[in-house]
Amino acid sequence: MKAAAGRIVVTPDYPIPMGGNVRTDNMSRGVHDDINCSILILDDGITKVCLMGFDYVGLKYSTCNEMKKRIMESTGIPFENITIWGTHTHSGPDTCMRMYNGIDEIIDRYLDETASKVAFGIMEIVKDFREVNLRVGKKEVYDLSFNRRLVKRDGSVVMNFEEFEINDIVGTTGPIDPELQVLSVWNKDGSLLSALVNFTLHPAILVGLDWLISRDFINDLDDALLKEYGDDAVVLFANGAEGNINHLDYKRSDQWRDFRETERIGRKLGEYSIDAIESSREVKGSIRFVSETVLMPLREITQQEKEWADMVLERDKDKVEDMFDGIPDKTYAKMIKGMLVRPDKAFETVIQAMAIDGFALVTFPGEVYVEFGLAVKELSPFENTMVIGLANSQSGYIPKEEAFSQGGYEVRTAWSSQLVYEAGDLLVDMVNERLLKKL
Repeated sequence: MKAAAGRIVVTPDYPIPMGGNVRTDNMSRGVHDDINCSILILDDGITKVCLMGFDYVGLKYSTCNEMKKRIMESTGIPFENITIWGTHTHSGPDTCMRMYNGIDEIIDRYLDETASKVAFGIMEIVKDFREVNLRVGKKEVYDLSFNRRLVKRDGSVVMNFEEFEINDIVGTTGPIDPELQVLSVWNKDGSLLSALVNFTLHPAILVGLDWLISRDFINDLDDALLKEYGDDAVVLFANGAEGNINHLDYKRSDQWRDFRETERIGRKLGEYSIDAIESSREVKGSIRFVSETVLMPLREITQQEKEWADMVLERDKDKVEDMFDGIPDKTYAKMIKGMLVRPDKAFETVIQAMAIDGFALVTFPGEVYVEFGLAVKELSPFENTMVIGLANSQSGYIPKEEAFSQGGYEVRTAWSSQLVYEAGDLLVDMVNERLLKKL
């Protein structure tokens, strides 16, 4: 097996609209830490695969395809063998949902510049292929991630970032995915070339704190691994099925929402990643890779939703859209009005899978509830299966069907939640039938 790896800094050098929350002034004012495109390319002599993680809240399908096209042209790596995902930091550019009027020109300019920068930079990375050994390891982590959908004594559901009485909470609507996995790539001299870290957790601690660009806790995770294995190592972070998972422990009323918390979580995640690496096993064999274009049915906008949107736009016509967590009614109403004129009846995307020996990874197209990630891992015949969310497109939230009657902002119809109620079950079936069974 041969591999090449590198990181390309993609931090905008000018103020840019930030994604992750809705507020009146969302233009960045500085940089706390650089955001990257982190790249790992594997080549077994027959199949070449390029894995790319961007420190973005997500990327549109069309943007991913444009980047893949440019990368294919500059490297010769097949278009369908390129996997692109967003790490989902809530403190980066607003690269996918674009909830504000008038920002498309700025974002499109930035993404075009980024695509050119990455296509040029990857040409240098592919000049440095070397013989490598692969290892995979995992560790159970229970103290960093939490299901954010809380059940109250009366049976109603509240999000863990909303107001509630702690004594009124009896549990959560679902589980977490505690599995931290690391695919590590080693040079023949025993040094670490790259590590792909997969863990299910919203990087939404900061949410654009002080209008500063940041990777959130991923930056501190990266620092911890570089300190342990050397600055030349390239770390990729890939999120899992994190649609209903964040860092907020509802039992801790004093939990921080600033850089102290990103440091705490990132360093701890780094320690756990090192544990997984040190206990890892070798992976040998050829690469098997599958890529399938699929259509996910879009939710039909109801007459009640149409009337609600009209009512809200009139009621809140003078109201400022500004919210730290979640999305204001007025923003939802504007998104619904925009969705009413879309011509498409289905969301087109790509799902992919790769396997080497007893290791596999599969991709999800958006922010999928953790239950569906766990279902795929249960179906997988591989000893280690990574689920990479927000890959190749941003389809929005994909909740469990029962969540639609429970409430919560992930289920509200908008660009951020647009697929049919049964989309998660359809996705699991697609991944199983079109990917896992073909590997």
